[in-house]
Order: sequence, then C-alpha cells, then structure tokens
Amino acid sequence: MRPWWPASLALLGACGPLPPMRHRIEAGEDPYVVFVADAPDGRGDLWAMNTGGGESVQLTFSLPAESRPALSPDGDVIAFLRARSSADTVHRRAWLLNLLNGAEREMELPEGAGAPIEVAWRGRGALLVRTSDGTYLLDAPPAPADPRRVSPAEAARADSAFAVHVGDPPFGCIMACADGSGLCVGDGAGRASSLAPGGRDPMAWGADSVGYVEGSELVVRPVGPGRARRARLPTRLAHAREFTAFLGKRAGQDEP
Repeated sequence: MRPWWPASLALLGACGPLPPMRHRIEAGEDPYVVFVADAPDGRGDLWAMNTGGGESVQLTFSLPAESRPALSPDGDVIAFLRARSSADTVHRRAWLLNLLNGAEREMELPEGAGAPIEVAWRGRGALLVRTSDGTYLLDAPPAPADPRRVSPAEAARADSAFAVHVGDPPFGCIMACADGSGLCVGDGAGRASSLAPGGRDPMAWGADSVGYVEGSELVVRPVGPGRARRARLPTRLAHAREFTAFLGKRAGQDEP
C-alpha cells in the first residue's frame, strides 16, 4: 500500500505516483466536483470535473462499485463507500482516497456496527459514517481511526453533517420534495417550498448558493438575486449522480 501521507509533498512531482486527477485538476486548489457515473462497461466509478464543465477525469478503476462520495473541507481527500466485491453490492465499506498521491485506506468499523449507508466530514480531521445500526465517528489519517459510536446527545449535530444547508447562518435545508417533484427548501419546522422542480442531487455550495443537477447540466443557483450558472455534464458517462463539491482554496486558507 502506498503511504497515506508522503513525508514531503514536494517529492511527489519528481518521483511520486501519478495523482488521480493527473494534474488536470489540482486537489485542494481548483474548484471541482466529484460524482459517481457508469463507465461504458456499466461499472459505477468515481469521476471528477471542473465546476465550469469540461472533460471528466476517472478517479477509481476497481471492479466493486463506489458510491456516496464526500470531499474533505480541504479538497484533497474523498470519503466514499465501496462494495465488498463485484458480486456483492449490498455490503459496502467506508474508504478514503488521497487525491495528492492516490493512496487508499479502508476505514474499518467495529464488529456489529451495521452496513455503511453514507459518509460525511466533521471538520478537517474527522469522518462520520452512518450505518444501518447508528452513526460512528472516526479520526482521519494520519491518526488512528479509533471508531466510536455517536451518542444520542451528539446525534443532532452528526445528522446535520449529512444535510445540505443553505445560508450563513443556515436558514434552510435542501432536500428532495416529498412528492418527488424535484428539490425543495425545508425550514426545519416541517415546512418546505419548491426550489428546482427538475433538480436532483443537491450539494453544498457556500453560504450564498446551492448546487444541483438538472437534466444534463450542473446548476449553481444563488440564494438571493442573480442568475444561475450552468455547466454541461460529460455526455460519455451514464447516470451521473451523487455529487460533492470543493469550491477552491480561499484567500488565507493555507495560513496558520
């Protein structure tokens, strides 16, 4: 297995393995989306694309299918689920993919923890894994995972990490409309209003916008006044779905 975090990132360009995005997208720098799509052979893999559109980059090539990706806050690691084998797509496991050096690591859960359903990040160094039998918090590499079950007192905070919020402070949550008519905004009090009748796969897009898929396009829609931005999805891929976004390095983000 490749080392999860190289001793010196400066050595990667000279002698390290080829980064999964092949220098076409700079992890942790450029704005981009990661999603699941079916390649011509029908296998579900992870792909990446600039937020403005263009050609996609295949990130995973394993026979077992991948699903439910979640980009880290720094944009350099993807958490996702992977089936145990090409024949068993029901029992999945949580994995991490380092986009700087291509290293992968399975995030093992305690025995009897249940089957993973989805993953989310809590801050820069912790991963939440929701299973069929509760939610678990794990430390991200290079620290040991040390999985522990989320207590009832922490459940609301953990659940919030899996939702797509809008506003700063958040005033709504983007979700599928109850009648299946597209995407709605819920206010937390049981009320919901239509946002995008043809939308699906919502993703967090900063405090003032929301991202989603509509037809064959990636749409970024402002919360307030303003026009939506649209980017066409790659036509060679089938059933693009389950999107997650990194909006690019912000000024001062890398300063202590």
